[in-house]
Amino acid sequence: MAAIGQHVKGSIKMAHDIGAIRNALGILSDDRKKIRPAALQSVTHMGPSETAKMIGKSRQAVYQEEIVVSKKLMGSIVQLVMATDLAFELLQESREETMKWLMSPNSILSGDIPFVVCMRGDGQVLIDWLNSRLGRTPGSAF
Repeated sequence: MAAIGQHVKGSIKMAHDIGAIRNALGILSDDRKKIRPAALQSVTHMGPSETAKMIGKSRQAVYQEEIVVSKKLMGSIVQLVMATDLAFELLQESREETMKWLMSPNSILSGDIPFVVCMRGDGQVLIDWLNSRLGRTPGSAF
């Protein structure tokens, strides 16, 4: 089985393909095909210019309710959403604590920030670790 966000015979296996997205922090649209820039900014405390640069869109685009991003970026965002969903569960469904965890250096990641790990496409390691903390088999769906 391929990891989330990896190519599988010409397509990308996403979390929604295995029913694993809760989207607890509201970063994805309801159809899970777009992102919500305002939610991403709220979660990360990034401003419009930083968000636009990160997602490769104009600053005006981040004021739209939902936007389409590249498949590569969407793979990273899906890993981010899966990790935050697991952290949200682990942290007794506290949105505030999940947002703090997401943007804080983490010793298990050698001081890296979970958000940065996910955005560079390395979120599967984090997802596996969170699953193990929840007593689940790493690599499993929720």
